[in-house]
Amino acid sequence: MKKGFFFSMDAFFAIMIFTMVLVSVYGYFVSTNELRQQYYFSEDLLDLFTKIKMSEMNEVDTHPDLSRLKQWDLINDDLTVTDQVIYLKNKGYSNYSEWIVNNLTSGLLSERYGLSFDIQGLIYERENEVNALVSRQRFVSG
Repeated sequence: MKKGFFFSMDAFFAIMIFTMVLVSVYGYFVSTNELRQQYYFSEDLLDLFTKIKMSEMNEVDTHPDLSRLKQWDLINDDLTVTDQVIYLKNKGYSNYSEWIVNNLTSGLLSERYGLSFDIQGLIYERENEVNALVSRQRFVSG
């Protein structure tokens, strides 16, 4: 009777441990986030900054500080947003570069996403708790 009891208890504990391992492995795969949506967001943002020209932004004419920069010939309508941001940063107007990036991304991403925009050094960063990172880069020449 004692041998049968110990063998039964041993089998019971083995089944419990095996079940706990299966449940924990399944729980890990269910809780991991898929990065497909973040990949598309980052690709679209990169397209936005490399293809849209400053002449297509309505905020340049309506924002008082940016319209002043346009009067000083620091904003060129033929430049893309990326080129304009680099130009303003190199001229010492990095706060306006940050404003352009912030203005373009403010309504596009929800607050649960962090964002960092880095061209020749950090220009804009909206911090958030990072548990998955998607980095996009593209060689742009002009």
